Amino acid sequence: MYQSSYPGELCEINDETLLALFQQGNAPAFDELYKRFWGGLYLHACRMLEQEQDAQDVVQEVFTTIYTKAGSIVLSGTLSAYLYTAVRNRVLNVIAHKRTYRQHLDSLQQFLSTADHSLLHRITEKEMIARIEKEIALLPAKMREVFELSRKTTLSHKEIASRLQLSQETVKKQISNAIRTLRHKMSHFPLLF
Repeated sequence: MYQSSYPGELCEINDETLLALFQQGNAPAFDELYKRFWGGLYLHACRMLEQEQDAQDVVQEVFTTIYTKAGSIVLSGTLSAYLYTAVRNRVLNVIAHKRTYRQHLDSLQQFLSTADHSLLHRITEKEMIARIEKEIALLPAKMREVFELSRKTTLSHKEIASRLQLSQETVKKQISNAIRTLRHKMSHFPLLF
């Protein structure tokens, strides 16, 4: 394995030899490759992308891949050609991803602008009812029984008390506690209570 006596010697080595040195474990060789190519690759990515941050991310991803997969890199041409092709391919992936994202966003905006708002309201209402039913099911057994009788039947407090052999005051208190509990649990639906 080549060991440089000082990092300045790496400046004089060609690109492919630097890659080979890095593949053999010479970390300064990678640093030299990074210094040689980062600026040019960044400009190359900037020409194709709208955002400088995206260009920086693309170049960083290419160098990260080289760093992590150095042993599996086999060049069929020059290292320079390999790097520029890798940047171009990643840029195309970024562009395709953004295009797809924009298409989905446009589609969603079109749907929302043309959607039947009463349908959206019914969906929201249905979700809200399901959530209320779930929260009612989580109430303590006696409280749930009293609450359901008061809300799902036409029984008065007196009739519920008689049916469950409770005092009328207990029925009122159980209903009040149930409503307070449900209000707390359903606070993200402010128009409900």
